[in-house]
Amino acid sequence: MIPQHFSLLLDSLYDIESQGSHIDNPETAATTVIEGMLAQTSSSTNQRTPETETDSIRDAYFLPFDESKAKTDEGSSSSSDRLSVESFDPEKCLDPAIRYLDPPEGLRPHPIEKFQRCLSVRCKKFSRLIWRFVAVALLVGYSVYFGFAIAYSVEMATTLIVVTCLAVASAGYVFIRDHFGDKIYEKCFEPIETLIDRNWNCIKWLLYPLMMIGLILYLCLDVVREAIQLQSLTGIVVIMTFLYVTSRHPNRIYWRPVIWGFSIQIIMAILVLRWKYGYTAVKWLADVIQAFIEFGFVGEAAVFGDPFLIFHPFAFMGLPLLLYLGAVMSILYYFGLTQLVACKIAWLMQKTMGTTAIETLNAAANIFLDGMDTMLMLRSYLEKLTLSEFNCLMTGNHATVAGFVFALFVLFGAPPQHLLSAAVMSAPATIAICKLNYPETQVSITKEMEDVKLAKGDDVNAFEAAANGVQVAGKTVAAVGGCYIAFLSILAFLNATLSYVGARVGYPELSFEMICSYVMWPMAFIVGIEYDDCQEAAKLMGIKLFATEFLAYQELGNSEAAGRLSDRSTAIVTYAMCGFSSISTLAIAVGIWFSICPQRVKLMVSMMLRVFIEANLSCYVTACVAGVFYSEELMKKFDSNDPSPAQNLVSWILGLIPSYKELMSIGSS
Repeated sequence: MIPQHFSLLLDSLYDIESQGSHIDNPETAATTVIEGMLAQTSSSTNQRTPETETDSIRDAYFLPFDESKAKTDEGSSSSSDRLSVESFDPEKCLDPAIRYLDPPEGLRPHPIEKFQRCLSVRCKKFSRLIWRFVAVALLVGYSVYFGFAIAYSVEMATTLIVVTCLAVASAGYVFIRDHFGDKIYEKCFEPIETLIDRNWNCIKWLLYPLMMIGLILYLCLDVVREAIQLQSLTGIVVIMTFLYVTSRHPNRIYWRPVIWGFSIQIIMAILVLRWKYGYTAVKWLADVIQAFIEFGFVGEAAVFGDPFLIFHPFAFMGLPLLLYLGAVMSILYYFGLTQLVACKIAWLMQKTMGTTAIETLNAAANIFLDGMDTMLMLRSYLEKLTLSEFNCLMTGNHATVAGFVFALFVLFGAPPQHLLSAAVMSAPATIAICKLNYPETQVSITKEMEDVKLAKGDDVNAFEAAANGVQVAGKTVAAVGGCYIAFLSILAFLNATLSYVGARVGYPELSFEMICSYVMWPMAFIVGIEYDDCQEAAKLMGIKLFATEFLAYQELGNSEAAGRLSDRSTAIVTYAMCGFSSISTLAIAVGIWFSICPQRVKLMVSMMLRVFIEANLSCYVTACVAGVFYSEELMKKFDSNDPSPAQNLVSWILGLIPSYKELMSIGSS
């Protein structure tokens, strides 16, 4: 019945249009006609179900019509004054069954279009059931494949096992959070959190001494075996004393983020450098990342050719990798994976350190993103930051390396497992150093994670995200290549000048690297570098400070290949240089701030010296912590392939599972 009246409605509108009548308010006229139609059919409508009513009204869009009724008098009125089918607005209708439907796109719908619309409505109606069916089918298929893969070879399926365990753990966490999260928090965590907050002033005087006593006993009984480890321990004390003496507000220091920041860093160092399974996990992850990065060489070889990759590795291997990884990181950001991981890490750090949401989230995001991407993610809050938060944000952007530059540094020869550990360990240390050297004296508007809404990308799909990522990475490639060329040229000129000046007094060996090796020698010594390697390590640290990180890591690879650095010195120098904190990088940062938040450029420039010092000292503290817990004997033991008793037990259990070949042979027999 409704389709017939809807057809009459269209006929009435056509009659009005064909008569050339001028209607001031077409929507009101349509609404009036519909009200009358619904009033006449109210009794029959009450007998219909919503589903049949919706289907009937939907079919009304495809009823045939009389073309003569659609013709209008061209001279009677303008197109803007005539009532037409296109001006019909379903939102004005009173019937909720009509309200959500789209108006007809044309006067003569094609049968295929009618089929598409009906199919779309049916798919939307049963979308949940369809997705559940697809998910179950995929889960069953993957489970069968996963079982056969493990039965075939456990070693070959290591990556598959890890990814599957992470996916299952994440799915379980999401399920528990969505269905039981509030109850678990109310019954378990909220009472504990309330109790701790209420009695924190008493608990901290018991907790902090116990933590200090436990750390001292652990260092004395299990860690410190050589005098060189005491060098790194001395370096921590010296750097902390310097930061406290030069603090902006030494009487306003909030010690909780300072203590917890270094505690988290020490815990990470123990897990990575003193625990076999932690070291193995980080090394495995570094190897997986490196293997993933090497796929970028395929595109480079296709564009430049294999010989060019060998003859010019920096230009044809290093820089193009940034394009590849820039696209990958942009895709991860589009799907929200980067923000998710950063938020979880930031939540853990905030709960323990008691810092604000913005500074904690920035430190966590810098593990995966470079400073510019992090600033874009937090753009809406840059003008609202307190001075302490602003200082912490800037230092965090320069105290660690971004994920996409990881490939370039590894290509130069940096140890991937130590480079990855340094990027993670520097995050809590950065906050601790900033809160010690520039304490909070203002009230922040982003105290909790709930106060921060992360900006999402404007990309339509993953393809556009990849294209935009390549575009942004292209600017990075241009900046890196330009700085590399400029600073190499300037360094050559500076060395020639110094050699000329030195030759006048009988010392032509004078160079910039030699000056750095003497200026940075004390710092290289206190971070834990071996005495015989201090001069070489100091040279690398000086190049990193006064030139660029890329040149420093390239020299690190050359020094390691030439045998001028031991394994311990190479590892500690990797930690000490793991940060975008050179003078050239800070100069580039000024231009980035001009483009993203020009209102705070003056403040950024005024804080540049303090940020430069804090970012580098953060890297040096990370190197000191690594120097305390690093042991070449343990590293060699960890790198051995001898299976542990637990691994033997797992292998024996998995050996009981028949392989697919055995199952196929049973079936054939």
